[in-house]
Amino acid sequence: MSALRDTYAITDSIQYRLRAAGALLGVSDNTLRGYSDTSGLEIRRASEINPDSPAVRVFDIATLFKMAAWRRAQGLSKALGGAGPLTIAVDVIKGGTGKSTTTVELGLHLALMGMRVLLIDLDPQANLTQMMGYEADLTLQEAPEYKLTSAAIVTGTFASVMIPFIERQRGTLRLREPDSVDFIKRPFGDAGPALIPADTFIGDLEQAIGSAKGHRELFFRQMIEASLAGQVPGLDVKQFDVILFDCPPSISFCSTNALAAADIVVSPIKLDSFSVKGLTKLMSELQGLDSTYHIRPELIILPTHYAPNLARIGRMQSQLTIYKQYLAPSAISASEEFPKSLDAYLPLSLQKPTVNAAKEYRVFSEYVLSRLHKIVQERAKCFTPRPD
Repeated sequence: MSALRDTYAITDSIQYRLRAAGALLGVSDNTLRGYSDTSGLEIRRASEINPDSPAVRVFDIATLFKMAAWRRAQGLSKALGGAGPLTIAVDVIKGGTGKSTTTVELGLHLALMGMRVLLIDLDPQANLTQMMGYEADLTLQEAPEYKLTSAAIVTGTFASVMIPFIERQRGTLRLREPDSVDFIKRPFGDAGPALIPADTFIGDLEQAIGSAKGHRELFFRQMIEASLAGQVPGLDVKQFDVILFDCPPSISFCSTNALAAADIVVSPIKLDSFSVKGLTKLMSELQGLDSTYHIRPELIILPTHYAPNLARIGRMQSQLTIYKQYLAPSAISASEEFPKSLDAYLPLSLQKPTVNAAKEYRVFSEYVLSRLHKIVQERAKCFTPRPD
């Protein structure tokens, strides 16, 4: 009988040789050999797994994230610094644009660059949750049937944190305030990106925000500030460098809260007319936050499903020229590989690290990280005392 798994993904057979592992970590083969010799991490040989294989180094998923954490500890990757995590909301008011894919790929690559990452799924469809290895509707009773442990079951969502927080703010706390072990998932080990998953009960949060009073658009922002002060049981955001919200594909209290809490808004735009219309709605919402609260997150528009041979791509690119100051310097190509990441419960970059789409998300993630560093630098200037 095979061992029970902690996620829905079957990862036992996934082993990366130097080229693939180096692509994920963004280093050369020789550099990775040097890291393997000096990091103290246990790196297996292919011959240990299969006697007929050559004795070359192979890396599993958890080891790659441990290597990324080791590089950070050695000062080989640049930490963000600052007083707390920076927040990214991935949002566009349209489905099917690659929003959840962008969230998971961006979070994955930032973690491989040494960032401590928390992904938060706000969408009842729970596609991000599935890509990270979890089936939102599976129950504890059903787990053994699918050869899963209880760790593979979604037992809490962001609503588990936010509803008690909102009730505490109103002085009407009724729900038990959670412990993080109840809901935070770490599918790739402690060094990998963490996940607060979603299921159908995430909709309870929408109702709770809607029935609350006060500045309802600012609850997420207030919760993060309270967590930094140690006032949110079950969630210590100080242990993270970056928080990414995967927003639902519609205007909602949750998506507006994520935008208001964000330092950067990433908007994946599938190059068709409906996505461009969704971008117009998003711009209107951002302008509303600015006029009401003077909140101005940086916007990055990421073109997705790019295929230069399609005529409509050119038409949509011309429509996007009015937003050219917000456009990312690269795009994500159309690929038949993306749906497979949902089916395999594993991000595409971990399945096929050397395909073009994985490389493009790596490039985009490097750009986003440069913007995050810029934000930290600008804030440091604001708080640097002037010399007498």
